[in-house]
Amino acid sequence: MHRLLFAFSLWWAAALYAAAQGQPGHADAPAAAPETQHAGNDSVKVSLLTVTPGQKSYELYGHTALRVREVYAYRSSDWVFNYGTFSFSQPHFAWRFVKGETDYELGVVPYPLFYNTYLAEGRGIDEQVLNLTPDECRKLVDALSDNLLPENATYRYNFFYNNCTTRAIDMIEAAIDGKVVWPQADADKSLRDIVDEYAQTDPWLQLGQNLLLGAEADKPADRKAQGFAPLYAERFVEQARIVDSKGHTRRLAEEARTLLPAAYSRPEQTASPVAALACLLALLAVATVVEWRRHAWWWSIDALLLLLQGLTGLGIGFMFCCSEHPTVDSNWLVLLFNPLPLLYLPWFMKQASMRRTPRGYYGQGVLLAALLLAALAGVQQFPAALWTLWGMLALRWASFAAKQAAGRPASPKG
Repeated sequence: MHRLLFAFSLWWAAALYAAAQGQPGHADAPAAAPETQHAGNDSVKVSLLTVTPGQKSYELYGHTALRVREVYAYRSSDWVFNYGTFSFSQPHFAWRFVKGETDYELGVVPYPLFYNTYLAEGRGIDEQVLNLTPDECRKLVDALSDNLLPENATYRYNFFYNNCTTRAIDMIEAAIDGKVVWPQADADKSLRDIVDEYAQTDPWLQLGQNLLLGAEADKPADRKAQGFAPLYAERFVEQARIVDSKGHTRRLAEEARTLLPAAYSRPEQTASPVAALACLLALLAVATVVEWRRHAWWWSIDALLLLLQGLTGLGIGFMFCCSEHPTVDSNWLVLLFNPLPLLYLPWFMKQASMRRTPRGYYGQGVLLAALLLAALAGVQQFPAALWTLWGMLALRWASFAAKQAAGRPASPKG
């Protein structure tokens, strides 16, 4: 229905304008900055809208949309084009999301509805009016209208490289007669740096994201890559310049103005997973010392750690091998966190319960050493909390190996 209303709106505006000008119908009006000579009697303006971060995990990075306003003598309209439309009710949504096969689509809503949605959520909205010529403006609006067609509206979402922000920026750039000269990106800033920046108020979410991101996320990101984040894109648009086909230069957009101040403030940082895991490591160290003095081997502790290692590895391994999410297929954590411990665990428990030495447990030392060597080689940036997990596994393996070297038999205590 929205698409039909918008198409009718464009047709009616074009007809009125054509009647006034005595030309074939087309909605003909720019969204130009005040300083340009072609600002005159513009009837269409296109703006970039940037929404501040919200409370939910998928709202942490903010949001981007395009606003199209028509102002004519007899009518006006105000619509927002949103490339971030999705529904949790889509068939197999959770499974497709994990596999990186989520489809988003372009939607269009009246601006008041868009505004009231974020007013209710306490999130802010900034607007940057694009400094486009009439032809550029018409080209952009036509492209957005074409994207609304059922065969064009849906696209394969990609968190870093094809999201609501990158789509909007690409649409703007494609409509420019000439080229956009973008500002320099933040030097040596990686995709992981930006993810950490936005997730810093939720360290446990930050840890989970870092466990899944691979080496690709640690490379210095260029301006286009950094622009996946709405607030970064807003800054780049404000600093960008257009060099048209005649060599004239103008700003890409007016200075950002706040349409809706943010009422929601991000919470203070919660307890650090590093501190929590460090406490567990300390308790594990105490238990290992007591175990050693009693000439015992509490193998149930090792079995529990193997279970946790394998379950974590099941997630990391699946993302590494089967997911289309960006950067997860370059994750060196798979050296230690993979499903192999789950396959080994039943045999380990059977041997330990029978007071036999589970020889296969020596393989844990190989996995631990492999990850340590990868870290020393600098192939990937590993989260600090990871090393507390590594320390737990290494402590228990070293205690087991030392007992075997000293000729201590396995205790029946589990």
